[in-house]
Amino acid sequence: MGTCLSVLQRASEARGAINDALRIASRRFEELSDEEVWALRYQLIVLVEALASMCMKFARAAWGRVFSSYRECLREVDRRLGIGCGEVLAALVGLRNLLVHRYFAVDDRRVYDAVKSDFKCVLEFIKRVEENAPCLSS
Repeated sequence: MGTCLSVLQRASEARGAINDALRIASRRFEELSDEEVWALRYQLIVLVEALASMCMKFARAAWGRVFSSYRECLREVDRRLGIGCGEVLAALVGLRNLLVHRYFAVDDRRVYDAVKSDFKCVLEFIKRVEENAPCLSS
């Protein structure tokens, strides 16, 4: 049951990060304070960490599979579940890596614009993982 609870917790964290990012980005970019821009970056890091953790726990519980990278896990789970969002998810991992390791190279306007676009793929991924988790499916 621990894995089930963990998958649900990570899904909740991911949805919370999406909601917080959208709340911050609800204002025009030019109106955001430096702290809000940094908070937006942080929410994207939280989102990817939650997605990756959820993915790793799901893959292990569902298929006994352990992946060596976030990208590999997200792409493979996406492929196996037939979602069609693997490249979007992999790009989010790339953004997370940029935010964490090369913060000086980040174009905050592009981060803001990405948040404003939509999280359809991410939300579909979360939903499908929850529906297919061996301990959560009915």
